[in-house]
Amino acid sequence: MLSNLPAARDTFVGRQQELSKLDQLLRRHRLVTLVGSAGAGKTRLALEAAGRLRRGRTDRVLLVELGEITTSRDVVPALADALGVAAETDEPLRDTVLETLVNMRVVVVLDNCEHLLDTCAELTDVLLNRCPGVRVLATSREALWITGEVSFPVEGLPVPSTDRDLVTTAAPRSEAVKLFVDRARERKPDFRLSVDNTAAVALLCARLEGMPLAIELAARWVRLLPVADICDRMDEPLELLTLGCRKSPRQSSLREAIDWSYQLLQPDEQFALRRLSVFDGGFDLAAATEVCSSERSAEPVLDVLSRLQAKSLVTAVPGTTRFRQLETIRLHAKEKLLAAGELDVAYEALARWFTDLSDVLVTAPLSMSADVQHKLDNHVDSLLGTVEWAADRADERLLLLTSALADCAARRGRLGQARVMLRDALRRPSTRDDYRCVALNHAARFAAEQGDHDEAAELSAEVSRLVGTIGQPALVMSSRSTLAAVQQSSGEWEASDKNNTECLRVAELLGEPLARATALVDLARTALSLGKHERAEENVMSALPISRASGVPARIASALNTRGAVALVQGDLDEATHAFQEALRMDGINPLTAPDALEGLAVVALTRGQAERALRLEATGRAMRRSVGVVPNPFWAEKVNGAMRTARLMLPVARAEAASTPLSAAETEAFIQDEVWLDRTEAAFDSLDDHERRVIALLATGLTNQQIANRLNVSVRTVASRLHRLRDKLGLSSREDIAAWGAERAIG
Repeated sequence: MLSNLPAARDTFVGRQQELSKLDQLLRRHRLVTLVGSAGAGKTRLALEAAGRLRRGRTDRVLLVELGEITTSRDVVPALADALGVAAETDEPLRDTVLETLVNMRVVVVLDNCEHLLDTCAELTDVLLNRCPGVRVLATSREALWITGEVSFPVEGLPVPSTDRDLVTTAAPRSEAVKLFVDRARERKPDFRLSVDNTAAVALLCARLEGMPLAIELAARWVRLLPVADICDRMDEPLELLTLGCRKSPRQSSLREAIDWSYQLLQPDEQFALRRLSVFDGGFDLAAATEVCSSERSAEPVLDVLSRLQAKSLVTAVPGTTRFRQLETIRLHAKEKLLAAGELDVAYEALARWFTDLSDVLVTAPLSMSADVQHKLDNHVDSLLGTVEWAADRADERLLLLTSALADCAARRGRLGQARVMLRDALRRPSTRDDYRCVALNHAARFAAEQGDHDEAAELSAEVSRLVGTIGQPALVMSSRSTLAAVQQSSGEWEASDKNNTECLRVAELLGEPLARATALVDLARTALSLGKHERAEENVMSALPISRASGVPARIASALNTRGAVALVQGDLDEATHAFQEALRMDGINPLTAPDALEGLAVVALTRGQAERALRLEATGRAMRRSVGVVPNPFWAEKVNGAMRTARLMLPVARAEAASTPLSAAETEAFIQDEVWLDRTEAAFDSLDDHERRVIALLATGLTNQQIANRLNVSVRTVASRLHRLRDKLGLSSREDIAAWGAERAIG
């Protein structure tokens, strides 16, 4: 059974009755909502239940995590991301999702619906109405309140009696105590219930009302404090927070577990924890230092981080130099940050750090280093929060920060999202013409990449008018590079060549090798389109070593793809193959660079007489382009399309149609990494058994299903079932395709 459920990192304790009941409910009902307060363990229970579903009733489980989503418009994209689909260019994303799910047997786990209740209810209603094989398992603090919903209450784990006479025998059987002991052993492997601590553990679990998150947080302190001391330190916060909160006692107990941890910190640790709450999605030491450095925190930031990590309030991300906070801890710390009146101060520090990183977009826009890209990409969620903060305050840095954020989105293949961000930011008044030029430049280039030529030309013209009043050579060069890209996308080769030649001249004057490489690659493409093959080769060969030195995979892959295209036009198939394959290995399945390489290899395959291989590679590249809405330039599109027309003419219609299906993600990865190629139809031919060959042979003679059934002395249903399996095995779409495939191979 396919799923995107995360692998469990610790043991699942208790809840066996709940799991059994959930299994029964999911058999009979299509919508089950786990309802309970924060920290009740709804998510973990849902994941465990979903992970135990049997394949016979479910083909796939999709986890849609909504906890970090803040707006309704991001709910459907989150489901699409879990499903692994993207919107077709001519239909809404929701329609694409529904069309994908309509014939599937899927359990969709919608996790943390409470802050998006109406949107989740509407989406669930549509899924249940339109997709008969879909079931939904939701978690929320409130029911969705739609027809057919079964609410399943999730409360704290059962706690033992704290009666002195009963606690010794009751505590070891309690699920809450078992959870505490299990998590305590993660921190202190020799921890166990004893005569001395059993009563204190039972009391602690009872005060936390069996809430799993609160128990887990408390258990993390056993390495530092005896359980009795943990109970003692909870007395005062427990009383204060219960009295100060009008919500349910369980909500209060979750808050007290978190706040109790906060109260145990030293002042500089509390200060750092508050400041770190502006980081959504993790942070590195440099970013933390920028935000946490203050006269109020005299200790080095690394020292404070190490202490927070030791107390499980900050976690080091394995294999990296990054840290993160648990979301519940971060949200609590952010409340403290707001209450302390430090929110704007913290975001101002973060905005300064991001502005310093993003300043390269003004001073050297064609020369952003791999290190800067890496830092921005690693902090993209925090950058989004900073952009929202800047927008609320009409901050003059908004356009620059939005441009940096759009860059991050584009590198992830989210060009449409990047364009929307920039469009919204450009509508706001701005006092910085240089920042406006940067944003316009990005918007124009992204529009051109998606084939929106009118908008690209309009934006590029506005940049050209504005940049002349600024007098910054790097921005002028960048604007001409963008204009050249816009012209190239619409087939204006001579004009593009002229502008890129000027970019190359300025890049050499400024001494910017990366900008020079960009211009050289673009000049190679225009020269190729103009039929100047030797000039194209000279330019791209000059650009390649500079691009390799940049360390930016996409930049290197782009240069290699251009090298491959030049070699292809020159008839050097071995060199073209080498360049395209290296581009794929360098940048992987990046929908911004992989299509060119796959299409190039498709043309190579066609030239070598491998029509089916050509069609499948081209279909794979085309599917990637469609996933992000990127279009090829006219020269390349004409070359690829012409080759594929020839490939189709070389094959029978059914075989050509069967070959024009994309490789799966796994097949594409295997092809990229190890050059493993699976010819599906030939592999299927070898795997046919005698019964399947007999059915194909009879089908190829033009017999109906009933006639085939009579010949084989089986039922019509059996024949239909065998044909269905054959369609899947051969990658064909109809019985007519199977008949043609069999006739071609003279199966009999």
